[in-house]
Amino acid sequence: MTSVTLNEAILRLTRRYSQVSLALSILIIIYLCPFRVIAQRQYSCAKVPAFVKLKGFDTLRTALSTAEKRYMGLVLIELAQKPAAGEQPDLNNERARYYQHPSWKSAGYLASITLDRMGNAYAIPAPHISLLYNQPRQQNKIYRVDSKTGVMTPWMQLPIPKVETLQNPYGLLGLTYDCADGSIYAATVAGSTRTKEAGVLLHIRTSDKKVLDTLKGIDAMGLAVFQGLKGERRLYFGKIRTGEVYSVGIAADGKFIRSSVQLECSVSGIGPRGDDAPRKIRFDRDLMIVNGIAFNYNLQASSEKPETVYVYMRDPSAKTWQLINIQ
Repeated sequence: MTSVTLNEAILRLTRRYSQVSLALSILIIIYLCPFRVIAQRQYSCAKVPAFVKLKGFDTLRTALSTAEKRYMGLVLIELAQKPAAGEQPDLNNERARYYQHPSWKSAGYLASITLDRMGNAYAIPAPHISLLYNQPRQQNKIYRVDSKTGVMTPWMQLPIPKVETLQNPYGLLGLTYDCADGSIYAATVAGSTRTKEAGVLLHIRTSDKKVLDTLKGIDAMGLAVFQGLKGERRLYFGKIRTGEVYSVGIAADGKFIRSSVQLECSVSGIGPRGDDAPRKIRFDRDLMIVNGIAFNYNLQASSEKPETVYVYMRDPSAKTWQLINIQ
């Protein structure tokens, strides 16, 4: 990574930091809700799903969404206005059109989406307001949307704890793709209660769905893979209960290096509420952007959960993250 000054980082934020990049061919929109989002292809290896172009959608203003108010499940949207050259799209713009494959609502309401290098999309379910369309036994299942056909099917069922609790209707909360080896990391809180942290981090090989390793006793939501200059990889995960962001090293065989777990930063006690959990983590060169929300293991309406964005800058000499902006 190349070091930058604080002023340069802030200038970069004003020019570059948004949920959309014109250099990419699919957009992202972050709504003020805990889980339902719109997936994008960032500067990583993620590829645009082939069905986007096959349906005639303009990839410069198109997104896969789980956050449309009138739709349950996954939706392909196209913004009404195309941005002018050199300008960012207006994400509050009205939608020009929608497309929803019949299979995209078969899993009820969905949450996080991640794209792989082939354009396949992976999604996880999350109940919205009630459990009517999201039964507890189905909340630990990962779904896959085929890049070519657009058909969504169950991809992998993760273990469900025998003891269910009314205190926690959630299962999977976090999902991210690792471009280095084409694997997926997932975070589940199935089996946790307000007083018991029983969540699990999983590293899954996509080629054969083998679970390479697990890290137990962690309730996490935001996940992201950070790769150092020497090729070393670390999984960053946001702890729900404390608001802290930790990281753990990843060995060449995909195992978690447990002795390497370390605290990176915390959003607890800062921001407008002081009780945020790291919902989303992403990296942009020297910057780490953390989206925080309040999370209490309940089905509180998403409109009641405002989101705050915390921006950190990497100090390469000290190998630490410094908070430089709160939005």
